[in-house]
Amino acid sequence: IMTTVDTIVEAIEGHRTLNFGYHGFDRVVSPYAIGMTTTNELKMLAYQTEGGSNSGVCPKLRYFAVSDILGLEVGTAFYVPADEAATSQYASFTKLYAKV
Repeated sequence: IMTTVDTIVEAIEGHRTLNFGYHGFDRVVSPYAIGMTTTNELKMLAYQTEGGSNSGVCPKLRYFAVSDILGLEVGTAFYVPADEAATSQYASFTKLYAKV
């Protein structure tokens, strides 16, 4: 059985989008990295291209707490490649499990 982390890592490595529920909204994202943050939380850094959010801002680069991701599926949307603004955020992780 694939765990949430396994699915995210596979999507990062395969440059595939992910669909999931998070904090009451459906999300479509291009995942860039997954790892532990300085606060010892397992988070995914991803670029959200579709769906809602509390801020109402989309598209946007965001962190998602892996423990709060619901109904994770690999998607079929266009994968948006990471840019320098995204990869510069890797420094916020103390340990990376996967990154583009």
